[in-house]
Amino acid sequence: MVNAKVLLTTMFVASTVFAQGPAPAPIAPPSAGGAAPGAADVSVKQRPTLTSEEMINQSRDYAKSMNDTLKRIQTLQDQAKREKDIIRLNCVTDKVVQVRVNISIAEQSMAALQEAVTRNDEGERTHEFTRLTIVNQKVLVLGAEAENCIGEDLSFVGATKVDIEIDPNIPTYDPTQPPAPGVDIERPGEASRML
Repeated sequence: MVNAKVLLTTMFVASTVFAQGPAPAPIAPPSAGGAAPGAADVSVKQRPTLTSEEMINQSRDYAKSMNDTLKRIQTLQDQAKREKDIIRLNCVTDKVVQVRVNISIAEQSMAALQEAVTRNDEGERTHEFTRLTIVNQKVLVLGAEAENCIGEDLSFVGATKVDIEIDPNIPTYDPTQPPAPGVDIERPGEASRML
């Protein structure tokens, strides 16, 4: 199940990267004498600001940070299990799965980064480092979301208490019950002596 998720995630990321197409052609710089008004050179070459060694060190820091985040989320998962808080457990377990997938992607990117450094491929090195940076940010967001998983214990504010005030002007009899028929005791008439 996890391998299928890793494969699907990898395919998604790869298709997103390759679907972007070629970069647009740079705009030619204006000539010094006859530059059109408002024309400017907007071509920019992206150069990494970190050396190969700094990228590898930073990627190791990212890996440590992601593993620390995973450990924290697993601690939250264990706590939810102990408290038998199924709502929070489901939420945190979902975050654990997502973090593991992202760590797997990061491990692949770290391997590709090291290969790119060995080959001295600046473009690949920059790409893999950028990918690692994005994955690290996703893991940090998932860690924050795991901390915010709300379970029963945070939404329960206590037992309900009802206070009743009785208005002294309310009659004391129950208006939902009809009154009992009155007992009419009458002395029967005198019997005739003729019989």
